[in-house]
Amino acid sequence: MAIALAFVVVLGGWVNVSAVWPDPPPVAWWLHTTYEKSVARQAAAIGEPVDLDDPAGVLAGARAFDEMCSVCHTPPGLSPTVQSQGLNPPPPEVSQLLARRTPAQAFWVIRSGVRMTGMPAFGPSHRDAHLWQLVAFLQQAAGLDAAGYADLMERARQLPASDGHHHRHGGASGEAMRNPGEYHAKEDRGGPAKPADQTVPAHGHPHATGNHPED
Repeated sequence: MAIALAFVVVLGGWVNVSAVWPDPPPVAWWLHTTYEKSVARQAAAIGEPVDLDDPAGVLAGARAFDEMCSVCHTPPGLSPTVQSQGLNPPPPEVSQLLARRTPAQAFWVIRSGVRMTGMPAFGPSHRDAHLWQLVAFLQQAAGLDAAGYADLMERARQLPASDGHHHRHGGASGEAMRNPGEYHAKEDRGGPAKPADQTVPAHGHPHATGNHPED
């Protein structure tokens, strides 16, 4: 009987898959607890590098975070992007990313992703050493205020463009997505930001061409 009812609910379209609709508390608890327990088990055998506090690795991780992660995980002193505001569950801010997990667990999440959360898997496109640099940055970022974060990013953006892998990171950085009327990222990663052409669509707020879907 229960199986038949489950089929009726699923096939009848009664499950609301909207990202705007909040999960009932029991469902939210079940989903989050499942996530936390799964990550802990999967990451249990992962050994942490001994050089996570290496300054060069932290800077490289900061640059990678700016390009790949800051659109969703809001840095200190900056406002959320439209992407992060529309995700369910909401992505943690930078300071929260290591608050309840070990570096090994953070590495597993970055490498493997988490389905149905918006968290992609970076393992297929990045070497483990590069992903550990992201973890090294997260350890440093946990205690940074807005000024400290800005200073670290300023130094990180001076690094050479190549990080040893060849693919597109999707266009604009987190900074560009927060200021779409002023900057757009060049497709060859690491190129300088430049003023973007602006349009004023029907919804009334300007944005850079190419950074915002047509409404």
